[in-house]
Amino acid sequence: MEKKPAAKKLNKLAVLTAGVSIITIAIGIIFIYMPFSNRNKSLRSEILYERDKNVLIGKIRAIDKHLKIYMRRVPKKEKGVSWLISEVSGMASMEGIEIISIKPGEPREIENYTKFYVVVDMICTYHQLGKFTSNVESSEKFIKIEEVNIKRLDMDQGFDKESSKHDSFDLNGHLVISMLTIKE
Repeated sequence: MEKKPAAKKLNKLAVLTAGVSIITIAIGIIFIYMPFSNRNKSLRSEILYERDKNVLIGKIRAIDKHLKIYMRRVPKKEKGVSWLISEVSGMASMEGIEIISIKPGEPREIENYTKFYVVVDMICTYHQLGKFTSNVESSEKFIKIEEVNIKRLDMDQGFDKESSKHDSFDLNGHLVISMLTIKE
């Protein structure tokens, strides 16, 4: 009968060891694992936030580089309709186009920009008009052809082939050309 008290001592020791182990594990989980687990999640979210922020900063820098290139192409407001008229007449004379008239249009205010127009009436050939259009559209500044109306000279009433210095297949062109400038 004396073996039973030894077994009770052994059981008490096993229960005590198991209890201390469980308490130690619980304390470890509650006071060590849980705070570091939450800290790990917050660090991951901060890392993702910083990564997204860096991606956006990179995109902004890339857009800024492109914007600087385009800003050089947009003239300042000092270059108004008179500058546009001189540019258009210079491009037309380079192609040998006879300008009948250039009339300035009414400027339009668009947010941070001002849009200037000129209305150009000219006599030219198809090739001259094509080269002129190409020069205007590929200009370093933002100059754009808004409207083009062309008509062969021999289609006009009153065109006399013998008395005219122009060929009957020459064109009577009517163009509306615009340009944007930055307000400052």
